[in-house]
Amino acid sequence: MSEVLSVHQNAGIIIWAVIGMMTVGLLATDASAQQGGERIYEEELRVSFDQQRPWARENTVDFGAWFNVAWMNFDDAGAQRNRTLRQYQIRPWASMNLKGVHQAYLRGIIAWDDWNRGDNPTWWRESEFEDTIERAWYSFDLGQLLSSQAGKPLPWGARVKVGRQYTTIGSALTLATPLDAVRFDVNAWNWQFMSFLGKTPKHSRNIDLSPAIPDQERCMYGFQLTYRGLTYHRPFAYYFAQFDHSSPNPGVAPGAFQRYDYSTRYAGIGSTGTLFLRDLSYVVELAGEWGDTYSQWQTASQDSVCAMAFDLQLEYLFRVKTHPRVSFEYLYGSGDSDRGLSSVTTLGGNRPSTRDEAFNGFGFRDTGIAYSPRISNLHMLSFGAKFLPLEDRELFRKLEVGTRVYAYVKDKNASPTSDPTAYVDAQWLGWEWDVFMNWRITSDLSATMRYGCFQPGAAYEEPFDTARHFVYAGVTLSL
Repeated sequence: MSEVLSVHQNAGIIIWAVIGMMTVGLLATDASAQQGGERIYEEELRVSFDQQRPWARENTVDFGAWFNVAWMNFDDAGAQRNRTLRQYQIRPWASMNLKGVHQAYLRGIIAWDDWNRGDNPTWWRESEFEDTIERAWYSFDLGQLLSSQAGKPLPWGARVKVGRQYTTIGSALTLATPLDAVRFDVNAWNWQFMSFLGKTPKHSRNIDLSPAIPDQERCMYGFQLTYRGLTYHRPFAYYFAQFDHSSPNPGVAPGAFQRYDYSTRYAGIGSTGTLFLRDLSYVVELAGEWGDTYSQWQTASQDSVCAMAFDLQLEYLFRVKTHPRVSFEYLYGSGDSDRGLSSVTTLGGNRPSTRDEAFNGFGFRDTGIAYSPRISNLHMLSFGAKFLPLEDRELFRKLEVGTRVYAYVKDKNASPTSDPTAYVDAQWLGWEWDVFMNWRITSDLSATMRYGCFQPGAAYEEPFDTARHFVYAGVTLSL
């Protein structure tokens, strides 16, 4: 009888394994294509919104809204089809500033995603509606209060910020995400200390693309020390940890045959500033990762994580007409030699009883709009250029156009990347060419366009070796 049960259990595991691996292959590719290019667009919006926050007056209460319309069309390699999405977003906001001591900010989002029929990769409906609080925080600046009372700047300061806020550490290589958090900043002479404690908001996208856990619930804390005593450099060092409390959706494969818990720590060093020449700026960061994870088909014991990442960015500004800029970036994320299907999933991921060496972080880097690989089992080189071609014309004074070329190589040839369709034992992943346009038409109206084309390399074979395109266009109006 026990032998019969064992046969049935093994058969069940095999069936769930096949279903799970097929699902991972399709969903991970779909999610990578959509979320990668979409997050690049969202990051540009985030920077724009944060920069427009009106703190100009000492005592003020302001409010308004942004209305954004975007259109996206991209090739989904996993499903072998083209998808089209229209996004309509309204972001009402309100802010308060009292002498720089008390500051508060609230921003909501009302969003409608309208897909072409059958194009939604994660849901059967063509339309999806969302309304949530995007930012909501209060800040108290003790240093500003004491400076105002003393009538002169003090050599030290302290500030606390509580609420839903966008949190980064280092140069954002390992962490760049919204958190419900409390953050402390202390400045003393040439030193700056930052620490935070928080959790991911409800329904945050999971970095693990396994289909059973689309949303993540993680607690995080960290701290960073920055030295500001050098004229041209800002060196920093940091540490942060995250603890995974994500719960799988009930009834989703593989159910009882897999547990999920990717809890890791990160430590990094780096610097920002100018290098050799006044107009040559740089960003450099080296990060290590370690922790514990459940490997594929594990439910009892965990395996260790040991990975690393590195990033170097250079940009040179030519002080001539049209203000051209040229840039270079080298990006690296370690890979794992025994992962099965993907470098960014538990299901189809690390082989049991082995160390997981694939880097997986929570940061942000522009890795190309069409390909958008995660920083895992990856070497990436990119070269870019941008300028203001019509800056002497008032209407087009803030029209910026540019281009960027990317080259992608595996860290370990036989290992998977974040794209499950790159399964061939070959190092060359391919290259991408992007072109873009950003135009601040008026103080209240801006437009952006970007097109990218990824040409797969030797790591792909039919039917996944054809070119992939991603295009988006968006308009943002301040109300």
